[in-house]
Amino acid sequence: MKTTRYALALAMADLRAAGIRTVCHTYLDGRWTTCPPDGEIPQRPGFRGATLDSRAAADGRLFVGLKGERLDGRDFVGEALRAGAGCALSRTWRHGGADPVLSADPGRDCGVLLAEDPAAALAALAAAHRRRCRAHVVGITGTNGKTTTKDMLAGILSRHGRARATSGNLNNQLGVPLTLLGVDADDDCAVIEMGSSRESDIADLCRLAAPRTGVITNAGGAHLQGFGSLDTIVRTKGELLAALPPDGAAILNADSPGFDVWRESAPCRVVSWGRERGDHRWKWSPAEFGGRLELDGAPYSVPVPGVHNGANLAAAILAARACGIPEPDVEGGLAVFEASAHRGALLRIGGVLFLDDAYNANPVSMVAAARMLCEVPGDGRRIAVLGAMGELGDDSEKLHRETGISLAGTRVDLLISVGDGAKLIAEGFRQAGGEALECADHAAAAERLAAISVTGDVVLVKGSRSETMEKVTDLFGKCVNPDLGRI
Repeated sequence: MKTTRYALALAMADLRAAGIRTVCHTYLDGRWTTCPPDGEIPQRPGFRGATLDSRAAADGRLFVGLKGERLDGRDFVGEALRAGAGCALSRTWRHGGADPVLSADPGRDCGVLLAEDPAAALAALAAAHRRRCRAHVVGITGTNGKTTTKDMLAGILSRHGRARATSGNLNNQLGVPLTLLGVDADDDCAVIEMGSSRESDIADLCRLAAPRTGVITNAGGAHLQGFGSLDTIVRTKGELLAALPPDGAAILNADSPGFDVWRESAPCRVVSWGRERGDHRWKWSPAEFGGRLELDGAPYSVPVPGVHNGANLAAAILAARACGIPEPDVEGGLAVFEASAHRGALLRIGGVLFLDDAYNANPVSMVAAARMLCEVPGDGRRIAVLGAMGELGDDSEKLHRETGISLAGTRVDLLISVGDGAKLIAEGFRQAGGEALECADHAAAAERLAAISVTGDVVLVKGSRSETMEKVTDLFGKCVNPDLGRI
């Protein structure tokens, strides 16, 4: 695959243009040379792509050493350079004496950029690189479904040309720049997922990505601790629309709160989809290990269960059409689609089928996942193993209890809560007439589930990312010692 060589001289010029003062150090011919902010930079060192993980810094990538809560990435710059990073970006050394980064011998040509604010420098490099790329950028945001929609759209686009997409869930102020720096100059399309936890987050990401097509999957009550209200969430998701050019396209969910606001504010063509309203109508029916979508009467197979994935696929198809993708490539792309980790994957452990949707959770996605659980074929019980939902603000206790009550309206036979934070879900479920058990931790939940589950049962595992609910599935496997296979 052809890659773009991003020279240090070009990087320094981009940082100067952005008003970021930095110093470049190069290691050439066995010695370090310091290049002042306005000096000449040797051309040989460069980089392709970027990473925050020194262990993934091989193959000439840019290693970005940021200071975190537990670790300081600057301490790993030398390790990254010796592993094959083409360049490193980190903080200016301010502790007196020799800079340990420049005291080490990386053993190969490389460079180091030191800036007062390396995160701002990373963003500036990504924005400048994006302006040089010809890729049609699709920005995707929404409370729920954006990662799956991104994965579906990336699969479709990859059938028609060179496509790049956000890896996993790198959708924040650090993840988006990393994704953009991985876009090659000759890529045709780039699908950029954009997450937010407060106002202006999406606007900031759009200034880097400059999307031509925008997709808003929906707006719901997640991250209320940062937003405060659903109206603020709607407004923040709508920041994507303000970044679109007049000849772009806005792909909007007509069934979502905020749709009318988004439609009126869009500066370009609006393409909407919905079950009861919108330009394009869709229907959903369950199928074995997936579902069937009808969009404007045309059938599509969905390789993951859950009616909400019908909405995700409708969004992906309409976005692909906005990018000029012909229908045969739409169908072919879905055949190679793979969901990101813990995003609705089906795993069989012994005789029990697990629906692994453990990546994250909020009140809307929790109920949607329960409905997805009830759609999966199987003769046994439907068991939901649930952890707490984070970032719900002052209404957290109320929303957990209300979620439990809502879950009782599905066909879930048994709910198992994990940890103190999820007890209110169980209480709400019992209050509405459901059967619920409470477990103190992952191990207790796995042991209890192993003791009561039988062949044919289908188990949903879900909770906020901080709850790491996938541990329940792993520990269950150790309890029953099966051959673990992904379906």
